[in-house]
Amino acid sequence: MNREELESVLAPYGLKLRGVVGLTQDEIRDYGFAGFQSVALVGNIGSSFWPEFTQSNEYLDGEVNPLDRWSMRVADELAPALNARPIYPFQGPPYLPFQQWAKRAEALHQSPIGLMMHPRYGLWHAYRFGLLFVEEFDTSLVKQDSPCLSCVEQPCLNTCPVGAFLSEGYDVPSCTDYLKQNPSAECFQHGCMARYMCPVGREFRYDDEQSQFHLRAFLKPPFPN
Repeated sequence: MNREELESVLAPYGLKLRGVVGLTQDEIRDYGFAGFQSVALVGNIGSSFWPEFTQSNEYLDGEVNPLDRWSMRVADELAPALNARPIYPFQGPPYLPFQQWAKRAEALHQSPIGLMMHPRYGLWHAYRFGLLFVEEFDTSLVKQDSPCLSCVEQPCLNTCPVGAFLSEGYDVPSCTDYLKQNPSAECFQHGCMARYMCPVGREFRYDDEQSQFHLRAFLKPPFPN
């Protein structure tokens, strides 16, 4: 299995190979990964998976956690043919260190609002699952500085209507209270405005429908209609 073959297998689902990481001996021991050498990170870039996901039974059945269930089904379908073992960022505790792996797999940096900044895709990307392989892959990485370092205006820190992004962290209660009380706000229509206003990777912004889907999952019931 090489990167090109793996990318072709993922393509019908709108999923992308987000990089491959060589596992450390400590990770192999601590997470019970004996026999495996690498983890391939699989996710989306922009709304790449959205058309496929919204036609799935998981999206349409009205049950909880449709995206996680879809991700698990896809990974479970693909893994046997790839001689791989699927793993997930949303199962735990303990939770697997997907963000740490992501920073080893791609030129990612933490943005001022906490989300991972990609030099091309901006804040519009995510990780859905990983695939453990016995093979070793080329895991060389070209390092790049964070675009945030040269962003003078930093609109992500000046856009939130309740100033939820503080130096000491993200003020979740203020954010969720505002959204639940203001269902007509731009934040509710387009997703987090701090994220939306980032100038990097604007062409990869999520569709409004997808942004609202993620927002409703974040708020959890009861949320505004």
